[in-house]
This record gives sequence, structure tokens and C-alpha cells, in this order.
Amino acid sequence: MFDEPVLGISTKEVVTITPDTTVGTAIGIMEKNRFHTLVVRGSDALYLVSIQDLLFASHSDWHVDEFMFKPYTIHHTTPIIDAIIELIDCGQRAAPVIDDSGVLAGIVTEYDFMARGADSRLLKDAEVRRIMTRDPICVQKTDSIGKARSIMTKNNIGRVLVVDELQNLVGIVTGMDIVKKIYKPKNRMTIGEVKGEKITRMEQPVTVIMNAPVITADIDANLADVAKLLLQHDIRGVPIVKDHVPRGIITIPDIMRYLRMLREEAAMVEVELEGTLDEEYKDLAERIIETEVRKIARFSPRVHWIKIVIKKERDRGGVPFYRINAHVKTPEKQYFAQAEPKPLKTTKWKSEDEVEETKMQKSRWDFLEVLKDALLSVERQIEEDRDRKRDLNRRAVEA
Repeated sequence: MFDEPVLGISTKEVVTITPDTTVGTAIGIMEKNRFHTLVVRGSDALYLVSIQDLLFASHSDWHVDEFMFKPYTIHHTTPIIDAIIELIDCGQRAAPVIDDSGVLAGIVTEYDFMARGADSRLLKDAEVRRIMTRDPICVQKTDSIGKARSIMTKNNIGRVLVVDELQNLVGIVTGMDIVKKIYKPKNRMTIGEVKGEKITRMEQPVTVIMNAPVITADIDANLADVAKLLLQHDIRGVPIVKDHVPRGIITIPDIMRYLRMLREEAAMVEVELEGTLDEEYKDLAERIIETEVRKIARFSPRVHWIKIVIKKERDRGGVPFYRINAHVKTPEKQYFAQAEPKPLKTTKWKSEDEVEETKMQKSRWDFLEVLKDALLSVERQIEEDRDRKRDLNRRAVEA
């Protein structure tokens, strides 16, 4: 799934503006389309401009060329996982996708990666506890906006959680909330008075600008669930809660870094299970699959996908057993292996008609052993091909 070309998940009909577009017009386009970034077509190159940069402009009639920058671009054939890594390394939230001639072919954003991740077994199999930032930084609902901003600046974070006196989560404040609602409000905020003294905007409580109710995920959720929430609600962070109390937080960069880690550990392989598997064997089977997949990935780092077909059968005595087929696709070849329970033994005897017969009995199956046999068979095939290729290269050099 993450080995497909990035163009497949990109937006191909790209909305673009020119360098002389006004800041006000650009912000309007972004808010209407829920964009965070716009592509600017210059006379000589492509540029990007972000809504956060534009919101700091002093005048809405300024041109965007004051704020645009030349971005890192991604080639249209780049695998999705490599595009994720490139986006992390360049520090952008979006990147133009270009073809072989350097012409704009699309744009890919963090949310496109979340859309793909929401359907990925890799993220469905990972609990939020695995990567969440524990003990997230919180402010009390009576704390000021200025205090929230100071905490975000000091800790280099984009959001703080708001809790009540019982430590229950009641809201969330982001850096963008402060920019939009304090520095560049559409309507002037009403300044209240306390004992006849005016309260400045930054002294007002965070409840004035916080987002509530908060989009959250349970402590038992998986990363695919979180990716789906990030995408659906156009947000960059999801608090993880238990009994309404925040236990952690996960952001889009967290999930992208997790995928990168899997890639670097040679574990970025989609595994599809087809067939019926008894619940009692599920956890052990997943452990075996994870271990053997890592071995396969070391033999062939560019494994596209692995499919394991499980077929449950019963012999005449009613004893269940499994046949397992393993399919592994690499850029060079598709490998196949099959495994099933070994027979107990062969029994020979002579009947009354003195005709020799053979009786084969299937052993009581050991599912885990059969599964491992199938994957080991594929490993041997890949290793043999690798050794054969190495010998051919050596002979070519010697010749």
C-alpha cells in the first residue's frame, strides 16, 4: 500500500495562484477550500505559501510574493513511504508533485498520507500507546491566552490541552487559534471588564478561544482510528483520553515518523490475511508473521506485499487442520510457498485379498508450525535467488 507511486494519492487538479495575488484573496481561497497551503505559479518556478504566514501580513492587499517560498518537490513516481520521509525531512506540510519534465502534476499533503494510513493494516495493528506523547502539557481553563502562548513557545509545541479542576479535558488551543482569533480576528473581540479595569486580549481566559468539544480517541484505539479522525476533522493533533482525563496526544508528524521508523526497520510491508483463523492462535500467529516478515524484508528490502491464505479443513475423524499458502511480491518476482500438517506415518498391511494398501493419517495440526514452514520456504527461495544473483555478478566481474 505504501509502495505505490505518490501521484496516486495526490490531488491532480491543483488550485494555483500567481505572485501578484493579494493576501486577502489567497486567504479567502484557502478558507473556502480548507487548504493550509497554496501553489504559486511564478514565471520561472513553482512556489508555496502557507496560511499561517499570510495571517501575519499587516495588510490584506499586499501580494503573496512577499511570503511565498521555493518548495521541495516530489517526483510523481516516488513511492508513498519515500514521499513521507521526504516531506518529514524538508519540513513542509505539503509538496508539489512534478513529472519527468518538472511540470506540476499534483500536490500531496499530510492529510493525503493520513487518508492512506486510515486503511492500512500497519496502523490498524498499532495501538496509540505505542507512539503517543504521554502526560501532554495542559493549562487550566482559568489560565490566560498569554500563558498558553508562552507554554507553546517555550516547549516548541503547536497546541495545549485545557482541563478543569478535576483534570477532565474541556478544550484545546492551537497556535493557529491564537493567530486567527487574537492577532487577526475577523470581528473585533469583545473586551470585558473586571472591577472596572479593561482586560487585554492576551489576559483573557483560554476558554474564549479554545476548541470545544474536543475530538479525542480512547486509550485503546489504534493509529488507523487516529489517522481517520485527523483527516475527517482537518486537525493535526488528537488527545488520547481515559475516563475524560488526557493521557497522551498524537499528531500527524507522530504518525508519519512512526511509518518512517517501520521503513528504517525493514518492517514496512503490507500483510494481507485471507481465511479463517481461530481467535486462540491470533496473537501468536501475528508474532510469527512479524518476525518472519522482518527476515524476508532483510533478504529483499523492496517487498511490495505479502498475502497469507489460510484454509481450515477437517479430516474424517473431525480433527481440524490448516493448509497455508504464502505469496510474496518483490520488484523482481512473485514467490509462492504452501505448507500443511505432516502425516503421522505410513501404515502398510495386507488385506484378505493380499493387496497391499497404504494408510496415511494427518497429524493433529500445529498451526503455528505450518505458518512458519510456509514463510520459511519463501525466505529460502528469496535467499537462493539473492545468492544466485550475487554469484552471477561476481562471475561477470571476474570475466
